[in-house]
Amino acid sequence: MGVKQNLKLWENNVTHIDENGDMVTERVPRVLPPNPWKVMRMLSAENYMFFLMGLAAWTADGYDFNAVNLVTTQLSAEYDKPLTSITLSITLTLLFRSVGAAIIGISSDMYGRKWPMIIDLWILAALQIGTAYAPTYAAFIGVRALFGIAMGGIWGLAAAMALENMPVEARGLFSGILQQGYSIGYLIAAVINIVAVPRTSAGYKTIFYVGAGFTGLVAAVEMFIPESRLFRAPENPEERPQQGTRVKSFVKDLKLAARQYWKMFLYCILLSAVFNWMSHGAQDMYSTYMKVQKGFSNSSPPTGASRATIIGQCGAVVGGAVCGYYSQFIGRRLTVVLAVCFGLCMIPLWTLPTAWGPLAAGNFFVQFAVNGAWGVMPVLLNEYAPPQFRGVFPGTVYQIGNMLSAPAAQIQTVSASGWIVDGKPNYSQVMTIVLCIVFAAVGVVTACGQERLGSHFELVKRAGAEENIQKEMKELGLGKDEEAASYEYFEKVAAQGKPATEI
Repeated sequence: MGVKQNLKLWENNVTHIDENGDMVTERVPRVLPPNPWKVMRMLSAENYMFFLMGLAAWTADGYDFNAVNLVTTQLSAEYDKPLTSITLSITLTLLFRSVGAAIIGISSDMYGRKWPMIIDLWILAALQIGTAYAPTYAAFIGVRALFGIAMGGIWGLAAAMALENMPVEARGLFSGILQQGYSIGYLIAAVINIVAVPRTSAGYKTIFYVGAGFTGLVAAVEMFIPESRLFRAPENPEERPQQGTRVKSFVKDLKLAARQYWKMFLYCILLSAVFNWMSHGAQDMYSTYMKVQKGFSNSSPPTGASRATIIGQCGAVVGGAVCGYYSQFIGRRLTVVLAVCFGLCMIPLWTLPTAWGPLAAGNFFVQFAVNGAWGVMPVLLNEYAPPQFRGVFPGTVYQIGNMLSAPAAQIQTVSASGWIVDGKPNYSQVMTIVLCIVFAAVGVVTACGQERLGSHFELVKRAGAEENIQKEMKELGLGKDEEAASYEYFEKVAAQGKPATEI
C-alpha cells in the first residue's frame, strides 16, 4: 500500500504474515481485546521464561546506560571537566551502539539467541567495572565507547527472544511491558543513586558496581535456560546442516532479504531516529535540568531531582503497558499517534511550574506518553523486519536511530548553557522546543508506515534454513549441483518477487 492509503488510520488496512505463513493485505476489523488478565494467562511457563529473560537483559541494559546520566555532576567534579564534556560520553555510547547491534544481531540470527546474549552481558558487566575505575577522562571516554558497542546488541535479541516465543494475541501487551525494561533499569539506578551513593565510601562508583553485579547475574541465570525454540537443533543428527552449507545459505538469504527490504530498512531507521530523539530529549538531561535550573539539588530533601525521575519512570512503565495492550485493538500506528498527541498536551505541566509536585506530575504524564509510544516499538519493528532476520534488523535500525539521536543531550546542554535566564541555563525552554518538534515528527512518520498488526512471524524458519531451500529447489525442478542450484533458486525467487519470508 502507498503512503496515502497508510495515512487512513481509521481503516486499519493490514499487511502481515497470516496463520498460513503467507504475506497478505487485508482490512482487519477492530475488535475489543480480551481482558488483560486473560491475555497474561495465554502464556505458558516456557513463554514467561523467555519473556522474563528478555526483560531482565533489557532492564540491565537500561540501568547500565542511565547510570552515567544520574551522576554527571559527580563525574564532572571527578575529572574536572564541564558537564558538556561528560555528556560527550553519552553521545559516544549512542554512536557506537549500531556496531554492536549489527555484529551481535547477525550472530543471533545465525547461531541462536542464547549465547550471543550471554557473552554480550558479561562484556557489559566488565565495562561497568571499567567505568568505575577509569583513572582519567580519556580512559572514561574510551570505556564508554566500548560500552556502546556491547550495549547495542541487547535490545534486538531481547525483543526477538521474548516475542517469538509467545502467542500473537499477547504480543501487544508484552511488547509494552518489555520496552519498559529500560525505564525499570532507570528506576533501579535512580533508587541506588538516592539510597546507596550518598551512604557508601565509594560514592558515585557504587552505581556502577551495582550495575556490574546486576548484569552479571542476568548473564549467569541465562546460562541455565534453553535456547529459543526457533534455534533448537533437530533431534536427528542427519537433519542438521553442515556448518559450511549453513553459512552459505545464511549469506544468500541475507542478500535476498536486503534486496527486498532495503526500503523498509531506511524507513525504520527514520522511524527509530525520531523515536530516539523523543526519548533522549525527554530523559537524558532531565535530572540535570531539575538540579541546575529548578534548584532541587539544594532543596530539602536534596534528592528532589531523583525522586521526580523515579515518578516519571513509574509513568513510563504504566504508559508502555497500557499503550502496548491497546495497540492490539486499535493498531500499532494509531496507538503511537494518540500517545504523542497526549504528550504534546502535557509539556506545559512538565516545564512551567516551579514547585516540585506539579513538575513531578508533569514528568509522570510526559514519560507516560513517551514510553507509551515506545511500548509499541518492539513488536512493530519485529513485524516490519524480514522474519528470519529479527535479531539483526530491529536491533540495527533501532541503534542507527539511536546514533542519529546521539547529539540530543549535547545539543540541549550547549543550547541551554548559551541561553541564560536568571543566571541559569534555560533547560526548560530548550527541552520544550525539542519535545514539541519530535512529538510531531513521531506522529507523522509513524502514520506514514504500514500496519502489520498480528503478523505470524514465528511461522518462518530460521535464516538460511536448508530444508526450506531444498523443498523450493525440488518444486522448481532444479537438478544442478548444490551450489549452482542454490544460487539459481535465489535468483528465481528474486525474479518472481516472492517474499523472503518463505525462505
